[in-house]
Amino acid sequence: MSEHFALPRFEILDTCLHAVDLALAKRVLQSFLADDAERQLMTVNVDFLALAKTNPSFRSAIASSDLTLLDGRPLIWMARYLGLRHCERITGPDFIEAAAALSVQFGARIFLLGGSPAAAYGTRRYLERKFPGVQICGVLSPPPVAYPFPSEVDNAICQRICEANPDILLVAFGAPKQDLWIKEHLGRLGVKVSVGVGGSFNFLSKLTPRAPRLLQRLGLEWAFRLCSEPTRLWKRYLVHDLPFVISVIATELTSMLHSSEETRSLRNVDPELLQL
Repeated sequence: MSEHFALPRFEILDTCLHAVDLALAKRVLQSFLADDAERQLMTVNVDFLALAKTNPSFRSAIASSDLTLLDGRPLIWMARYLGLRHCERITGPDFIEAAAALSVQFGARIFLLGGSPAAAYGTRRYLERKFPGVQICGVLSPPPVAYPFPSEVDNAICQRICEANPDILLVAFGAPKQDLWIKEHLGRLGVKVSVGVGGSFNFLSKLTPRAPRLLQRLGLEWAFRLCSEPTRLWKRYLVHDLPFVISVIATELTSMLHSSEETRSLRNVDPELLQL
């Protein structure tokens, strides 16, 4: 029987997110694997929230996700500012390794979907080497086509997944495509847990280097990635994400100033009136 959790939540610009650490995320994942419901998980970063502002379908996918994992230092800082101290950054690779560990422990079957063949099969080899006994029941790298997929591509993907019968589906199509695809197929594939993992296969297969640990802890992994892939990432980080972060900060400062003004106003009210 699955365990029930009261997951801590907070809100950023009308988007509600969970604030959990990796230990709690593992417990939730184990609980989800213990029953037959089909659930969607998301690793959310600032870029997701920036996309959600202009994409109602993507915003709806975030809102309906059974568990959102915070994959970005700005989101962790915001959660802790709001008093949610027991949360930590959980990246796609972090989640994949947690899933692999549960696969070894409980026999959960994992399917790797998306990414290039080199990245997907490289991830399989990495997991099988690091987690002996991990149950990888399928790997599929569909052709890179626009979403929504042509029916023949989509049907072929669904057939392969249903034949493999995984418990955990890791989808590396990139956002928002991966998360919209998962939401569209909930209830159709018989998979207990489906999660979008973005470029995680590239990292785990060592095709793309990760930032040093110090830069990750300081919240500067984006700068390392921007320097590594400026042509691909400059628009994402500088045009989409940076204005969004500034918008969040401005909103919070406005809220703080408004609260201060209300406090000053209350100080000028007759105490006897406050007792009415």
